[in-house]
Amino acid sequence: MRAFAAVPGRVADWDRLSAGGPMFATTEWLDAMRGRVPGAAYTFALREAGETRLALYGTVLDREATGEIFDLPYILAGDPRVFPLSEASRAARATWRPPPAESWYPNLVVMLPGYECHALGPLAADPGALSELVGAIVAWAKEQELRAVAFLYTPPGAAALRQALPGHGFTRVPLSYSCELPLPGAGFDDYLAALPRKQRTETRRELRVLAAAGVRVRAVPVTDVPEDVVTLKCAHSAKYNGGPADRAKVRARLRGLCALRDPLLFRAERDGTLVGYGLFARYGDVWYCVSTGMDYARAESRNAYFATVFYEPVRLAPEAGVRRVHYGQATWRAKMSRGCEAVEMPGWVRAEDPALARVVADSAGTVLAF
Repeated sequence: MRAFAAVPGRVADWDRLSAGGPMFATTEWLDAMRGRVPGAAYTFALREAGETRLALYGTVLDREATGEIFDLPYILAGDPRVFPLSEASRAARATWRPPPAESWYPNLVVMLPGYECHALGPLAADPGALSELVGAIVAWAKEQELRAVAFLYTPPGAAALRQALPGHGFTRVPLSYSCELPLPGAGFDDYLAALPRKQRTETRRELRVLAAAGVRVRAVPVTDVPEDVVTLKCAHSAKYNGGPADRAKVRARLRGLCALRDPLLFRAERDGTLVGYGLFARYGDVWYCVSTGMDYARAESRNAYFATVFYEPVRLAPEAGVRRVHYGQATWRAKMSRGCEAVEMPGWVRAEDPALARVVADSAGTVLAF
């Protein structure tokens, strides 16, 4: 007989459960992302004979997280610019008058802090067990007087979980795309050949411009974060978060990322000065792009971004035995133009308050651009 448990943090046998999951479920990643989703983290587990057989990871948010794409009022009724919403959907949302943001809290977001939702454990593809666990999570959330429960960013590989959610009152809401690059052939020439002619020409032009500017890209294994990388990441955070970055916090997060498996730093340098970087971690035969940054004061930095994040990793991937590169969400058009596949990552939301449920129903009509 199976028993449900809501365990603060991670269950003791988390490493065993996460072994079959993505990098985002690893202990190293969760340690690096500690605090990224603010609130109380839980493992929701089904146990049998004293062993965890199925688990989902989630966080109870008790306050607004303005501008974050796990913040329910923002992603369901706001206008997240990183989402590929159609212009019609953006215009429709501008006319809505949703309940105040504070009325959504506390709520439960079921999601790994890599913006993906995966079931873990031996029963991860079992429809009956998944339905049992989802039902238990809903009942627990009611006991805790949570205003809403959301399973965010469910990938195609979570098909069994997707199928279990509607039967427990969850509504599907289109949210975003995640991008991965399958690496064709045996080298960079094969990659170029697979691109549309226009993009192939543009890629060659970008590389010529970088070479003419004296920018060179090199790949460096890292165990700790260099200070020039911290500087570029602080500038990135300031640009996109609207204020100065906390350098100590940026350094700590980057150090956590450098503790992932086989971290590799692609550095674009001009005369020894860093103008852009891409930081990658390996998991199986996949490289995950986990951090990027560029020197916005330098004109050549834009092309340096593509060189460090796409072109040089693609060049070195075959020798490293890497078959795919995972880029995640945002800037999906630029990623697709450089060979990526985009897969839809919907969310599933259940709200207890009728006023909130109306917002969820409206959000279900969201149309994604493509």
